[in-house]
Amino acid sequence: MAEHDDKIKVIIADDVAETREILEKALYFEKDIVVVGKAANGREAVQLCKQHQPDVVLMDINMPELDGIGATEAIMAQVPGTQVIIMSVQSEQEYLRRAMLAGAREYLIKPPDTDELVRSIRHVYKLRASAPRLAGSPAETAAQRSDQGKIVAVFSPKGGSGCTVVAANMAVALKQITNKRVALVDGNLVFGDVGVVMNIVANKTIIDLASRVNDLDAQLIGDVTVPHASQVRVLLAPPDSQSGEAITPDQLRTVLDSLRNQFDYIVVDTQTAYDDRTLTILDVADRIVVLMTLELPAIKNVKQFCELAGPLGYNDDKLMLVLNKADSRLGIRAESIESQIRHKVSAQIGNAAYEMTLSLNQGVPLVIDRRNHPVARDIMALAALTANALNPGQAEAAVGAAASAAPTAASETNKGLFGRLLTKR
Repeated sequence: MAEHDDKIKVIIADDVAETREILEKALYFEKDIVVVGKAANGREAVQLCKQHQPDVVLMDINMPELDGIGATEAIMAQVPGTQVIIMSVQSEQEYLRRAMLAGAREYLIKPPDTDELVRSIRHVYKLRASAPRLAGSPAETAAQRSDQGKIVAVFSPKGGSGCTVVAANMAVALKQITNKRVALVDGNLVFGDVGVVMNIVANKTIIDLASRVNDLDAQLIGDVTVPHASQVRVLLAPPDSQSGEAITPDQLRTVLDSLRNQFDYIVVDTQTAYDDRTLTILDVADRIVVLMTLELPAIKNVKQFCELAGPLGYNDDKLMLVLNKADSRLGIRAESIESQIRHKVSAQIGNAAYEMTLSLNQGVPLVIDRRNHPVARDIMALAALTANALNPGQAEAAVGAAASAAPTAASETNKGLFGRLLTKR
């Protein structure tokens, strides 16, 4: 056995010699941790990492020649598998965002408490050393791909159609109906509200996966997704709009593809936009639940989207048009909508403004709090219909049960929207 093979190998990178010594002394008595090198700047840290292949790097964010952000990016590219813990006297969100997007796994405020420091080192090492990789051997990968999860995007070309509420309730309903592994993803990376709807507050967000697309594993996904009382795992949006804007379509695509290997159903809430990230979600989705309300502007926008679907490469079977907040008193019938937009309405969700608002304010999805409410049953029926469409035969009993309970429900990347349409002509 090579020297230190049984220990967590750590490199300390800080331009202040006294800080390097303090950190080394703090780790000296930890029997499972050994400091194998110390660097005074980012370039030296990269060289030491290539030489020693450490498990963990304690990286100061502000250093001469090459700062901690640049050094982290270089280490992620040249020494894959090494975990970086960024240290800084700054606690602002901008520093945290930059660190995570560079590939850091943890962020500590200097000077760190010894217990916190040791705990963080062991935590990130465990993520690296003990987790099975999503992309394993060819045989393992083939086996995974034969049983990949299905992605359901909830989208509307008109704001205010209820995408977030329907996505959250639909994810819980899928879990209740199928008892499969279900994830709920906040795909509105700028103004995501899934955390509010599900009453979840967490430090881990999609940034923690997007920044490590070359190192995604089951343990990391489990660490970042937040467990909800419904047993649905939730992947939250970034804490601020700048962080969301920094996530690229390619990073988003990789994250969603990786989630397929861990979950049977992935429900993604989306932004009302035709930006590259939203189009990426729609591209990878197995089904797009297109929400429409009984308002003329919403109908007009949905009609335009349905006309664009063909040129974008989305066939009719991929789209599920759902009438949300359906109310016959509004003067427009579903039949007339179908003839206008030339697309069948797959399901209807009733209008329960008071109950939905109360559910939102309480942070408890309606399908949990009032499962027998007509609107909750509508959503259950939509979930069952979707499950059966994606996995024929596996959910037929659920579809029948839900439909009988809710008769109203029975009835290219980085080019932008116009670039894609022109390319496909």
